[in-house]
Amino acid sequence: MNTLNSLNLIALPKVDARDPKHQRRNKLVTQLQQQRSLALDPNFVVPRQKWVKAENGEKQLVNSPKRVKRWWNEDANGNCFLVVRYGSKPLALAAGKHAIAVGTKDKLVEVIDLVTVAAKAGELDEQMAATQKVGQKPPKKG
Repeated sequence: MNTLNSLNLIALPKVDARDPKHQRRNKLVTQLQQQRSLALDPNFVVPRQKWVKAENGEKQLVNSPKRVKRWWNEDANGNCFLVVRYGSKPLALAAGKHAIAVGTKDKLVEVIDLVTVAAKAGELDEQMAATQKVGQKPPKKG
């Protein structure tokens, strides 16, 4: 018992995985990881499973690809611009500024990694919360 007494024992802290702020943050990080994969491989699709009715009337679970829409555009000069989106809405990263000037497309993965680090640190929480309708509760999963 002396060994346990030498440890710093505490009550188990409550971790609420249903916190809307954490759910929004995790959703954005997942979307950013998909954008990173799409930047590395233009043919990237997200695999998903769905139930469909077969010809005989039975339901079957089939794999179907889900297309990932890219968040970046290139202009005529070859400059690349990244728009960070939450759902279908672009996030205002600063007042009235929705895009990040990346430069050339080969720097795109680095910029996506930096935005992912910022999202994990909670730097985009206010912008994501602003996209929610006033008084709207986040959707319940499960």
